[in-house]
Amino acid sequence: MKRNIKIKSASFPVSLGNVAENVKQIKNLINEAEEEKVNILSLPELCLTGASLYDGYLEEDLLVSAENGLKDLIDFSKNYDLAFTIGLPIRTGFDLYNAMALIKSGELMDLVCKENLKAYEKTIFESKPRGEFKALDYRLDEDPLVNIISGLKIGISIGEDDDMTIPKSLRLKELGADIILHPAADARHIYSIEESVQNIEFLSKDCIYVHTSAGLGESSTDLVYTGSTYIAQNGEVLRNNPAIFPMDCYEFEWISNFNNHTDEKYQVHKFPYLPDEEYSEYYLEEALDIQALGLIQRMKAVVTEKVFLGVSGGIDSTATLLAINKAYEIAGFDKAKIGAYTMPAFGTSDRTKSNAYKLCQALGIDLKEINISKSVTAHLKDIGHDGKTPDLAYENAQARMRTQVLFDLSNMGGGLVVGTGDLSENMQGFATYNGDHMSSYSLNASLMKTELRYLIKSYAHFTENEDLKNVLTDILDTPVSPELVSKKAGEITQKTEDIIGPYELLDFFIYQHLTYYKSAKDILSDATNAFEGAYDRETIKYWLKSYFKRFVQSQFKRSASVDGPNVTGRSFSPRLGFKIPSDMASDLYLGDLDEK
Repeated sequence: MKRNIKIKSASFPVSLGNVAENVKQIKNLINEAEEEKVNILSLPELCLTGASLYDGYLEEDLLVSAENGLKDLIDFSKNYDLAFTIGLPIRTGFDLYNAMALIKSGELMDLVCKENLKAYEKTIFESKPRGEFKALDYRLDEDPLVNIISGLKIGISIGEDDDMTIPKSLRLKELGADIILHPAADARHIYSIEESVQNIEFLSKDCIYVHTSAGLGESSTDLVYTGSTYIAQNGEVLRNNPAIFPMDCYEFEWISNFNNHTDEKYQVHKFPYLPDEEYSEYYLEEALDIQALGLIQRMKAVVTEKVFLGVSGGIDSTATLLAINKAYEIAGFDKAKIGAYTMPAFGTSDRTKSNAYKLCQALGIDLKEINISKSVTAHLKDIGHDGKTPDLAYENAQARMRTQVLFDLSNMGGGLVVGTGDLSENMQGFATYNGDHMSSYSLNASLMKTELRYLIKSYAHFTENEDLKNVLTDILDTPVSPELVSKKAGEITQKTEDIIGPYELLDFFIYQHLTYYKSAKDILSDATNAFEGAYDRETIKYWLKSYFKRFVQSQFKRSASVDGPNVTGRSFSPRLGFKIPSDMASDLYLGDLDEK
């Protein structure tokens, strides 16, 4: 006989490492679900501790707290009829697992361990369950199981277990699962939500599929987590909520059908990392949301509503300010607390300085000016520099002075210094070590210069603010320059692309390198085809060699890079991104580049 089953998928603002607080929140969710007559409550991966503690899971105090928290929730559930999941780290002997507990009415129904671990999780957790979880006298099983609760067959697949060649959910369906619970800790990138929905639609065929991802409260060190909740059946998403506090509930009867699934083939072109359309509001909003939510989480964590940044009137600081503006709108913070500063010195052009003022005025942000020329001159004199020779010390002293000013202002005002550097320049080490290389939080760290240009171009297209549109357009038309040296006062004579190469080439190299780990020879071949008619093969090879040499030589800077959200899925973070030893030679990349 058919009957209605009510399922709720709930992501809540986790308190990182604070098991007692998370237990309290989970109990509140259980009470609410019981009042709503929910039968199954799905919660996110590692929700008892937080899913972004990195090596924190090795802490003895955390593991003991998690075990005690699980026991507390099992005991608490005795008076409730619903089944619910709890994610936590568990220990058997010397082995540690990322596990999910299924609980109903005071009983531990199942304890499932994650098999397909994220790269960084492999240094912490085991993937093959074995041994006994002594805290609850429970024997772990290596084979996937389905649990029969009130006549329903329920299976659990954790996070990336559904990204395997044969997704675990397919194995569970072969075992007869009616309902598959998919707790996860999904990082949000541009298009990641669309891709997630496609996977959910595919995996929900012939079953009910409940996806619940960790979200608010998770660390924003390198990633922003989706917090998305989805309930799907027979290839159709019935309820979804990617908002900050998502909690979806759905009531239904069984229905079965089967639809074909197709995959689009990847094609290489000049800008494979950008949308096909000239302007994309979706791409723009996704990028800004990820940056904004990451910044909001970090500001809440350090208890401040103030940020400080340098606004040069160039592309990087412009994109950063747009993201900050978005964050303040979402959070409802007072924009008077945005500490925007322009700090002209020896190479500052009249055009960029003027655009910095126009940009802030159009956004309703007060821009303050601190001319650092005298400070830098005094410093150069102190170290025995003549103050005239435009060498590296002359250039870097300006960049480091700006960073010092911002950090000192943040100390006085109690806020965060937000970095403006982008992926293109950081992959080439084109940033002053302990100068613009350093900040409290870096919003553009995973975005290439070409991507920032596209975002600003889309912003200018869609905004109804004519003053903002005009200044953004002029900023895009301004040559990219560090503006540390000028042969003629007030004019741009130093151009970045003359030094590290055309950004469209550089960003193509970065994309192929970080996304597919292609050899230099393969990248050269792809770039020659993609840019046929724009650059000849020898020109491309020249800049590709330059790219890899600079990439290797500047690893020490990336090894000391600061936190920032991974917006695109391409990252050089020393924690979760692509990393190499700081003392490696470039021969590995360039060895076969001259072969035909």
